[in-house]
Amino acid sequence: MKKLVVYLAAFAALVAVASACNHNQTPKEEPDVPEDVVKAAVNLTEDGTANAYIVKPGSTVAFSVAYKGNSKTEEVGAAEAVKLMWQTDKDLVKEVFLDRKGKVAYAVTGQKEGNAVVAVSDASGNVLWSWHLWVSDYDPAASLYKVKDSDWELMDRNLGALSNKPEDNFKAFGLIYQWGRKDPFTAAARYVVQNEDFSYQDDGEAPIYDIEGKELPSFLSTAATDGSVQKSIANPAIFYKVYQVKTGKVDEYGEEIKEDVPRTRDWADVSNDDAWGGVSGVKTIYDPCPKGYKVPVATADGKTPYYWCSHAGSVWNNGRIDDGLYLPAAGTRVNYSGGLNISEAIPYGGIWIGTAGKASDNLDLYPTLYGQYMGIFSGKRTYKMGKDSRSQGLSVRCCKE
Repeated sequence: MKKLVVYLAAFAALVAVASACNHNQTPKEEPDVPEDVVKAAVNLTEDGTANAYIVKPGSTVAFSVAYKGNSKTEEVGAAEAVKLMWQTDKDLVKEVFLDRKGKVAYAVTGQKEGNAVVAVSDASGNVLWSWHLWVSDYDPAASLYKVKDSDWELMDRNLGALSNKPEDNFKAFGLIYQWGRKDPFTAAARYVVQNEDFSYQDDGEAPIYDIEGKELPSFLSTAATDGSVQKSIANPAIFYKVYQVKTGKVDEYGEEIKEDVPRTRDWADVSNDDAWGGVSGVKTIYDPCPKGYKVPVATADGKTPYYWCSHAGSVWNNGRIDDGLYLPAAGTRVNYSGGLNISEAIPYGGIWIGTAGKASDNLDLYPTLYGQYMGIFSGKRTYKMGKDSRSQGLSVRCCKE
């Protein structure tokens, strides 16, 4: 009886195999991306790639994840998954998909405007590269500001901003960047209120969410030390801050001498003067601007995109308005904490340019390396080009390539 059962089972298996072969029923893998998403998607990289893309609300988009930034040769690597790192509103980005074979990511957006960061990772979950999705109806080409007597054409708003109107205040702030980094952080959603010991009554942080709408830890709470370029790529949502260590020495006044780590006050352990094209003059793989745009750099004779501005010719309204161009006082993220700094009593801000600040002749004695920025203050210091630590978080205003 046992032999008969075995024979019948074997015969049934052969019949099943034959039937599958006859009907071409080879098991199929589920597609990486639903067919309706593929059909509906607008290709954002048809005419070029970047680290940021402007995406219309209520749309489905696709973009290449094969290469880093605007490079055509530096490959991202074997991406096995796609993930929403953070978004400024629930359902801003509703779904993300990855075509692993085609090396294309897809995103489906809701009807809101805001900002998000999407990343691809390898089989072990390590982030390989990330992209900023600027979800907005904004069309930069329709309202570029032509800087007189120059080749510069500036966007009419900060990178990531949802408005260019002073009355919209915080919506016009845009995003915050550490000098030379491609990935953004949120600016203040409210004015910051600090105690005397630098703790916060109100830290000004805007909530950020995951793909399921769950609130994520703030950028302040996750800020970390000992940054590097590779760490920044692997952790695009981490603000890398500077810290101080005791040297065991005292100065001439008996005060304890402390030393910055890194001593350069950069966010990375190895500095790169050309991170944003300040040396080469070309857009780099770390440039945070959308395709067709880049972080502006100074000319050979030191002229910047803001050379024409004047305090006397401008008006203060939550920032400076000069010749119709609004430059909001968006505050900063502080390089020693990762926290926001902008008060209602003394609002200020700064806009990075891609040119490095002049280094000292003695880096052993004065090791700090800077990035250049244009300051925005209510007083006469406005428009004076300055330099700040590269770990500081400031605004970015893109110009046409």
